[in-house]
Amino acid sequence: MKSWHAWLPLSLMFCSAGAHAAELGAVTLLEGSARLLRGATWYKMVPGARVEEMDILDVAERGQAQVEFVGGGIVNLVGPGVMYVLPAKAKTAPQPLVVPSGWMKVVAKPPGVQLRAGSFNVAVADAIVVLNVTNTVVEFFVEHGEGRLTEILPNGADGPAHDIKRGEYWTRSASGSVSTQARAPRIFVDKMPRHFIDPLHALAGRLKSPPTLVVDHDITFAEAEPWLAGRERAVFEKRFTSRLRDPAFRSAVMPVAARYPTWDRILNPQKYEPKKTDKDKAEKDKPATAK
Repeated sequence: MKSWHAWLPLSLMFCSAGAHAAELGAVTLLEGSARLLRGATWYKMVPGARVEEMDILDVAERGQAQVEFVGGGIVNLVGPGVMYVLPAKAKTAPQPLVVPSGWMKVVAKPPGVQLRAGSFNVAVADAIVVLNVTNTVVEFFVEHGEGRLTEILPNGADGPAHDIKRGEYWTRSASGSVSTQARAPRIFVDKMPRHFIDPLHALAGRLKSPPTLVVDHDITFAEAEPWLAGRERAVFEKRFTSRLRDPAFRSAVMPVAARYPTWDRILNPQKYEPKKTDKDKAEKDKPATAK
């Protein structure tokens, strides 16, 4: 029987074979505690840190991080909040961002931004949007401009689409019902971060050379599990494969390895060995003939 050690070097080779991710922007303002996940390693976030494709930004409660993109767009994320930066399909395509939680103000510049937040996919090209995502509600307000909202169905497919316009407030509750109003309700305005009332100022011109990021720790299985359970499971399974070298991570995965096909093959290769037929068994049991 082959051990998982025999499989791991080959799997790591495939995981690291891709080109270096492109820089998309930089953190121009940081208050409070925040960290950045690149690959399978958490780094301490600092002002001036460059943001790359596939980075995950995690801002702690009462903190905020502002990211300014190369094309001029600005995103301000208030914690507790998380933002996952996906690669754009092309240079002329909107910048896709996944927002699992948090308050966010977005100043979109062409070619725009595509926000995937809970059960909403919000695409804006030249607009300002204020978004709030929690475990029970997804809501946003169009401060300026217009765009397109696509509902995401429970199976992950695109659902009904709606044009969104300046001044409109949209929400989807835990029950799944979508509603809109001609203006933001008082309760939304009252709980919105106070600095979202004012314009977001571009600060990228003050940046100097990129700082060296300091490692915080490698991702644990508990931290990785929510990403492995989401729509991008296969992507994150591949991304975190290197962590199987860590005994604690590997031990946490073993009881549920069957959920992750690639990892199951690495950790339990005996399950995937060809099954012997009766003919194979007979050939093995046949006595050797004398020469």
